Amino acid sequence: MLSSSASIQWDAADVHYSAQKYFSDNLLAGKLPFWSSQIFSGMPFLADPQTGAWYPLNWPFFLAGITPRSIQWELALHCLLACVGVFLLTRDLVASRPAAILAGVLYGFSGFFASHSSHIGIFQTAAILPWLLWFFQRAVLSDWRIFGPATALTGGMMVLIGHFQAALYSFTGLALFTMVMLVAGEPAWRKRTPLLLAFTAVGAALISAILILPGLELTANSIRARADFARQTSAVLTPGALFTLLIPDFYGAVTGAYKGPGDITQFYFYQGLLAPFLAMAGLLYGKIRRVALALLIPALWYAFGPGGGLYLLIARLPGFRSVQSPVHIWFLIALGLALLASAGAVQAAQRWNRPWLIPALLVIAVADLWYWNSSQNLLAYARSSYGELYGSADEQFGRACAPIRQNPLHRIWYERDTNSFGPMNAALNTRTEVTFGYNPLELARYADYRAAAASNPRLLEGLAVTHRIDRTTGGIGVFSPTLSRVSVPRSVALVTSPGEARKRLAHLAPSEVALVESAISGGSQDPAARVEITAYAGDSYRIRYTAASPSWLRLSVPYFPGWSASVSGHPVPVAPLDLALTGILLPSGTNEVVVSYRPTWFLAGALTSALSALLIAAMLARSIAQARRCRPVRNPDVCSQA
Repeated sequence: MLSSSASIQWDAADVHYSAQKYFSDNLLAGKLPFWSSQIFSGMPFLADPQTGAWYPLNWPFFLAGITPRSIQWELALHCLLACVGVFLLTRDLVASRPAAILAGVLYGFSGFFASHSSHIGIFQTAAILPWLLWFFQRAVLSDWRIFGPATALTGGMMVLIGHFQAALYSFTGLALFTMVMLVAGEPAWRKRTPLLLAFTAVGAALISAILILPGLELTANSIRARADFARQTSAVLTPGALFTLLIPDFYGAVTGAYKGPGDITQFYFYQGLLAPFLAMAGLLYGKIRRVALALLIPALWYAFGPGGGLYLLIARLPGFRSVQSPVHIWFLIALGLALLASAGAVQAAQRWNRPWLIPALLVIAVADLWYWNSSQNLLAYARSSYGELYGSADEQFGRACAPIRQNPLHRIWYERDTNSFGPMNAALNTRTEVTFGYNPLELARYADYRAAAASNPRLLEGLAVTHRIDRTTGGIGVFSPTLSRVSVPRSVALVTSPGEARKRLAHLAPSEVALVESAISGGSQDPAARVEITAYAGDSYRIRYTAASPSWLRLSVPYFPGWSASVSGHPVPVAPLDLALTGILLPSGTNEVVVSYRPTWFLAGALTSALSALLIAAMLARSIAQARRCRPVRNPDVCSQA
């Protein structure tokens, strides 16, 4: 990480760095970027969970300013958290500090984390999972007044990281963990678990409402809403990948000569050569065996995808139908293996009566994992500087677009996402407005419009494109549209559904007619209406107009709930136009219409999160204060004054 010839790569640069830098820069400028006009011709930026904008452990990095190196420090912090969390959890299960340290190293420096260093959200969520389990266990067996609120806060933070799938897997791990403890028949678990689970689930949901509510709205309007992975999914575990537990370069992922299945980041699981053998010995350790196998077996079965059978059943549960990569659940398996290996080390030390054996195993594991999962591993970081990988192309794109950005209403067309200009979302870095981007939550209506424009180039006029990238040369040329960012169509055709609008895009001429999804016709469209933008700020417009009759205005911005318009302080109708764009019904006369984006669910989510976090934090602080004034007694539910 400290080497100048090591850099973040892939999604860490394409998605996370660009998004975090954009958010950080806006935050330091005193603005919350609810809407970004830079990618996809505009999208609700802060509704995208992947940014991790509300995750507290990201805030110091946001305030310091995001750089490629700061992303590496985020990974380093969470690597440490993963190790410490597993140490605390294992120490309570095996009562051996050296074995607990070994478990922490085997998990935090496992192949899962090495291979997912480019997936910041997955990495962070997997690092927090052991803390969730440890706090929950402590809440059951120790002081629920302290550790119960801590569990809920940890669950909420896990959701705020912004990777829904990894959070779903983590709470699945908590459910499996508690289930095996209940089956084991310990009285404290039977007494407290149901209420504590409910408190954790509700508390976590309320704390993360600032992310959940806008995120659900964005997801419902995105291409992800169409996804159904109940039977067909990607990145399922293949039996051959299990050989990476013993042979780290089995698929060539470490050295770069990859010959394995699918995505190179999905099928690397090496936890050290000792881990599988110690795990087998750990099966003799009763208590930890139950916990480890409860995490390991269902997760392994599920990871095989539809072919394994369990996936088909689980996919019927809420949320799991939209899960695309079942192999991502491997971090539950990695945790189970680390727990078993620590128990195996204890068993070996006791059997041969060699107290020094566990520290010796720890030294071997550290050297082994450092070599294969860090020093020699091309998955952990690229072996080039950020400038060599992305920076020069990013800077070149920025310089090429500098004259174009002199016009604040510029927009550059390209039919697909590309990393030819640096990270795939390099437009966020350079503040250049483009029609493309890289995000699994691209607005579905807009994605359909872009797809239709490939066969009907006239739709580019509706997007108010000013420049376009040449597919063969990569150069940026001028595009001379007949329509500006705001225009009044000559005529309007009312459509009853998105499906009807989608079909008519193939032959639509935006300069002649607009498709409006509204029951309001607006009367006779004024083809001679005049419109002019007098102020523009990315998420707001002031438009001066003159229209002889009520007329629909086309604003070449993707339609999304939250866009509103008013004339002289009175709201006017806003509706989807041409399937993906924003239509505004202007009253007749000469006036100014103010159009702005205000997120529909942010305020409710922010208030819910703030009040919930304050309430639970107050409960925690009060319990800690009481604990300091009280001395332990036999019944942990009774506190006697010291």
